[in-house]
Amino acid sequence: MPTTGYEDAAPNPARLALIPIEDRGWFELLSRPDYPAIEQQIRDVGACENPVWLSGRTLLVSIATGEVITSWSSDGTPFGAIPMRCMNRRATRCASCSRLYAGDAFHLVRAGLSGGKGVPDTVSGHPLVFATLTAPSFGPVHRRTNPDRPTDVCRARRGKPRCPHDMPMTCQRRHEPGDPLVGQPLCVACYDYPGHVLWNAGASALWARMVDFLYWRLARTGGVTRSRIRRTLRVEYVRVAEYQARGLVHFHAAFRLDGPDDRSQEPPAWATAEVLADALAEAASSARVRLAETVAIGAPVLSFGRQFDARPIVLDAELPAERAAGYLAKYVTKGTEDAHGSDVPITHRSQIAALARTGHVRALMHTCRIVGVLPEYEALGLHRWTHMLGFGGQPLTKTRRYSSTFTALRQARAEFKSAGRPKADGEETVRDRQWRYAWQGWPSGTIAEQAAGIRDEIENDRQLASDAVGEQAPGRGVA
Repeated sequence: MPTTGYEDAAPNPARLALIPIEDRGWFELLSRPDYPAIEQQIRDVGACENPVWLSGRTLLVSIATGEVITSWSSDGTPFGAIPMRCMNRRATRCASCSRLYAGDAFHLVRAGLSGGKGVPDTVSGHPLVFATLTAPSFGPVHRRTNPDRPTDVCRARRGKPRCPHDMPMTCQRRHEPGDPLVGQPLCVACYDYPGHVLWNAGASALWARMVDFLYWRLARTGGVTRSRIRRTLRVEYVRVAEYQARGLVHFHAAFRLDGPDDRSQEPPAWATAEVLADALAEAASSARVRLAETVAIGAPVLSFGRQFDARPIVLDAELPAERAAGYLAKYVTKGTEDAHGSDVPITHRSQIAALARTGHVRALMHTCRIVGVLPEYEALGLHRWTHMLGFGGQPLTKTRRYSSTFTALRQARAEFKSAGRPKADGEETVRDRQWRYAWQGWPSGTIAEQAAGIRDEIENDRQLASDAVGEQAPGRGVA
């Protein structure tokens, strides 16, 4: 790792010997002449927890003459390199970058609800439905009890039934939020672990099948042939995947109906939000995906669970677009932590015991490794997605015309930050960039601690600003 200029900036050894050992790192850091530049590097990447450092240079060159108009190099920086955000979306890996990702997701979702970011404002008047689609049951699990109902217990059943393995199918306990027993099977031997991981692996394909069925249900309602329905209207949506405590993904989504040619067009008069909600219910209940048949597992058929909710919504003062967007965007920074899983990829089954926090998750991960080697299921990539319990889909997906894109939002942010860079007036130029990877992470533990402190400071300032906005606009917030 480069230490450009560090030796020259080191404090006097005699003075350093007088400093307690636990404080010497801080004394060395704060006594460096280039400490202000180091702190600025930390702030430039939002105090990212695991930045990627690059070394190199950028030249602004005249196309006509080849003359170098301006140049910028990492040689003059404190460590001979500049940090870049790690851009990890998971809050457990980097709180700073996950917040940035969630912010981009918020604006992406909001633009599709009420316009902006290149989306016309007229979309706010189109039929809109919020829906939640869950997975079916693969065996009874402990559930979180309702704190507002003092008599509610996990599983109260008459006769105290027992399973074929002589395990009780009842539980009289009250499980509070955070109880590690929530989501765990009542009987591990009865639980369908292969069906569970295969459902996660095929959930995206099942969703795609449901969308096809949705168009067909709308065609039947509107008296349009299946071949013409997509030339009559378009179903635009944004979908967010969330893990339940039992380790299965379920989907939250916002569906919008547009005209056939452009999102500024309204759909036909018969295509209302109520019609869309009814069509969603029919499509979700009838969508099926049949997986390949094997001797060990049979021929699994994937379907959605019975817990389904689809309701038309109207964005107004009681439900502003910001609140609806925040409701969906809050899920995108999560991984399997709600299911006691891992946010680190697993490359060998020997890692499972250390990374899985419950026996249920360990069984799911081992099942991914076992089922993944079957030739019929190799294409599902269960080995690759063991840490995600079989689900390899994106946390947030959307149709092309729903709103903007993450790429466009990030490009706009980059252009805003580069607005102050020097430019050649009236001359065509090109930027010649030559950068290479140097290392990842902060150069020392002390600098990492300083970054954590700055991160807390940034978060506190953001919270104070949010509270001030909330006081001025009481109806604004996240569901």
